[in-house]
Amino acid sequence: MREVEKAAAKSGAPFLAADKPLGEARIRWSQAFDALTRIAALEDALASARDTPGQDETFRRLKAERDALRRAIRSGTLWEESTGS
Repeated sequence: MREVEKAAAKSGAPFLAADKPLGEARIRWSQAFDALTRIAALEDALASARDTPGQDETFRRLKAERDALRRAIRSGTLWEESTGS
């Protein structure tokens, strides 16, 4: 959660905007929470794939997805993707 809060503050996350309606803020917060939940699931899947022989390609795919999602959160592109901008 702290990673999302820090990234949200740096990137101008829409759910922090005081001039936005409460409903929109809730939707944006839900998007942030979903992204954080997805990162946690990817971390678990990575740990499993790391410990399973023959899962090299799966591991690389999961790691790439996790890393891309982290970059999207940190850079603020998560909000652009979710708003269609």
